[in-house]
Amino acid sequence: MRIKLVHTQRVLAPTIMTLAGFTINPYRGCEFNCSYCYAKSIRIDNKNRDLLGVKINAPEILEKELNYKKIDKVVLGSNCECFTYAEIKFKLTEKILTILNNNRVAYTILTKSHLIGNYLPLIRQNKDNRIFFTFNFSREKIRSFLEEKSPSLENRLAVLERIKQSGIPLRIHIGPFIPYLSDLDEIFFRIKGLTREINIELYHSKTGNFEEVLQKVKDYDYSIAGKIRTVYENRESYRDFSRRLRIQALALNKSYGFKIYFIVPEFDEFYDSRINYENPIF
Repeated sequence: MRIKLVHTQRVLAPTIMTLAGFTINPYRGCEFNCSYCYAKSIRIDNKNRDLLGVKINAPEILEKELNYKKIDKVVLGSNCECFTYAEIKFKLTEKILTILNNNRVAYTILTKSHLIGNYLPLIRQNKDNRIFFTFNFSREKIRSFLEEKSPSLENRLAVLERIKQSGIPLRIHIGPFIPYLSDLDEIFFRIKGLTREINIELYHSKTGNFEEVLQKVKDYDYSIAGKIRTVYENRESYRDFSRRLRIQALALNKSYGFKIYFIVPEFDEFYDSRINYENPIF
């Protein structure tokens, strides 16, 4: 992947997510190349899929913004991976976390990268900091063809254990949950004992590069691709699948005791006031 250094004029971006009022994305794009990535729906990413933008002046801009904005908490990584491989060299996320800690701004980190393990002492400095860590597949073969360069499942499980041992509040994000590829039974079994809280967020075809995903799935198993298409044929089939998934989750959870946050985007619209990451169903 090509890397381009860019200068940004703003770091704190308003968001309608219920997790915080502002979001921070130190990078533009991602090196993991997940086929279903919602950020790929943004025009600039569609034009530059092989380009990672490094917002090289982001830490300096953030410090200036915090001088005149009163911020209590932020979300990191809503449209990028904060712990992408380029972070090893550029350390943008490390600098941003340090600035947020110094200004007593709590943050929720969205990530699927095992590289977050290098930052746990920094994240622990504020007891209100949280990690939402993605673990949405249970089989390495499925991960490898839909998330070409993302960390392996074993690397993720290893760092999840480290996060648990660190005491940092952790929620495992099973999302996007892709019908017939994400196996809830197997995922629950693999993450048992690692967290108390989980998200289950159903895949949204309107912003998740549906045809690209289906083409990848066809190469893996043609029949599964057909089943996925059926789920997203219309609003009724989508809602029916979401109801059945919720029933399955609650039944399985009798053996695990997770606090479950169940997120189902509207069929025709992704983010709206009904997507709430703060109200568990169980």
